[in-house]
Amino acid sequence: MNLLYPITVSKVFFILMLLGSTTACYGKSAPVNTRLKEKAFATRQVQTVQKGDITGELIHQRRKRTYYLHTPKSYNPNRPMSLVIAFHGHGSQGKNLAFNTGFSELAERKGFIIVYPDGIDRRWNTARNTLLGVNDVSFVKSLIDNITQIRAIDKRKIYAVGVSNGGFLVQRLACEPNIKIAAFASVVATLPGELKSSCDRTSPTSMLMINGTLDRKVPWAGGRFPGGSFLSVPDTINFWRQHNSCTPKVAKQILNKRVDITRYPNCQGDTEVELVTLKDAGHVWPRGGSGSGELLNGSQEIWDFFQRHQLSNGKK
Repeated sequence: MNLLYPITVSKVFFILMLLGSTTACYGKSAPVNTRLKEKAFATRQVQTVQKGDITGELIHQRRKRTYYLHTPKSYNPNRPMSLVIAFHGHGSQGKNLAFNTGFSELAERKGFIIVYPDGIDRRWNTARNTLLGVNDVSFVKSLIDNITQIRAIDKRKIYAVGVSNGGFLVQRLACEPNIKIAAFASVVATLPGELKSSCDRTSPTSMLMINGTLDRKVPWAGGRFPGGSFLSVPDTINFWRQHNSCTPKVAKQILNKRVDITRYPNCQGDTEVELVTLKDAGHVWPRGGSGSGELLNGSQEIWDFFQRHQLSNGKK
């Protein structure tokens, strides 16, 4: 008998213990009230959910895949929360992204769950060919299934954000036709060149981009990387505007002398496209606050964008 269970179900476990003893003695299955068993199981589930930061793993394509998960203190399994999936850059890992962006602190304040998966060899496969047998699009689908099994997730409100190599993966995910993600955000990344003519998603897709004009790793004007290329920032924005059949209406905001925000809000299916321009900034995730050179809080801007979008009946 587990003395850690609440007193409200102690009688239930006493009965179950007696029934279990009867079965052991006589080798027969004693009748057990199914509803009482389910209630006891639910009670255990509530108690075993660990709030705050934990590490987790799953097996995908015969590989162990790991992630870093933050569950806010306000989590209640009876009230499903939004889920944000955040992808690190090349050479990094999920825990680093959590520490460097402040996204977990924001999740704690705003009440959503965030998971930071780890790429194989600290990178993501953004190409359609399986790099060394790694299919990260398939992995993301498995990750969503895994998290929705261990946490109460509002499946209409699952979002993806990534930085650099992780941002390129987000652009790739946004082109996938059968992935249940409501909105996407890429930081210092653009659309991989091969996707310009092979983006399979037919439904409209809400996309936020944050890019620096002096980024040398992912130049504003686009460029190449080993085995491929990537579009310029303006070409990527125009790609998503056309994909979403956005009207010419545009909303521009000069946030400060370092940040411009351009929104295309009138797009098909209540989607939108947004570009945050970081003037004279390089390959950075803007944090805001003192010493930030008057840049905005990127995590807050991304969350505000996500909150404006959700899936309807499983589709955008």
